[in-house]
This record gives sequence, structure tokens and C-alpha cells, in this order.
Amino acid sequence: MKLRLEHISDGQEEVIVRYRTMTPTIQAISNLVTQGQEKILGRNEQGERYLALDDILYFESIDGKTFAYTQKKVYQVACTLKDLVSNYAFKGFFRCTKAMVVNIYQIQSFKSQAYGRIEATLDNGERVLISRKYANKLRQVLQEGIKDED
Repeated sequence: MKLRLEHISDGQEEVIVRYRTMTPTIQAISNLVTQGQEKILGRNEQGERYLALDDILYFESIDGKTFAYTQKKVYQVACTLKDLVSNYAFKGFFRCTKAMVVNIYQIQSFKSQAYGRIEATLDNGERVLISRKYANKLRQVLQEGIKDED
């Protein structure tokens, strides 16, 4: 896939995407352009605020409550992990364990572990474990992303 950017001095900005088949990457580009930056409402001890999905490292479910983790703060959100994956998979949110959904665009590196698990190091240095149950699906998702870039 190649990218061409063109600066214009006046007129309306436009995005043109040429594709042979609709891939997850092309769909994500389309969603980004048509929907703008997705946000989700989070709550912590300072109050409520909208969080940009791109800033969220991962979501975790603890005792029936769902929390969003950013670089420095944690917020409670009113969504289930199942809903988050179904609504935001196109933004890179991937179920990595029964209790966690990770933003694959916030992963810095991967390392294979015993018993088919994968350790992912996030951009903030934190490490999360992708369980064996979800590891093959992650490999598949990553492989699709590599194919899209060819």
C-alpha cells in the first residue's frame, strides 16, 4: 500500500482510497475519516471525562466492573469487554484473556512464552500476557495486518 499526500491552499479537503478488496485496514481508514476520533466516557475520582480510544492501552474487567487504562490513569467505563471488542475491533482492540482487551496499536513488542502464550510489552513498558486461547487469533489478526500492507 502506498500513501500520497497533497497540500492544497483552498477548497475542501478530501480523502480518496483505491482498493481491490475491503480489508480491515481499509475499513479502519474509512471509519477514521467518516467517524472522527472515537471516544468513550470514563470515570475516576476526579470525575467524568471522554477518553480517546487511541489513548487507551487496554481494558480490564475486575469484579464485574470494566476499567480503561491509559499511560498514567485508570478510569471505570460502563461497557462490557464483549461490547468493547464488538464495537472497537476495527480500532485494534483485541480480546487477549477472559478479563482483558488490549489495544494492539499500543503494543511495542511480543515475546513467545511457555504453553503457547504470548507476552506483549506495551508502549508504557507494562507487560500483559495473551492467553493460549487467544494467541492464535492474535497471530491471525497480525498476519492479516501484514498482508494488508503488502
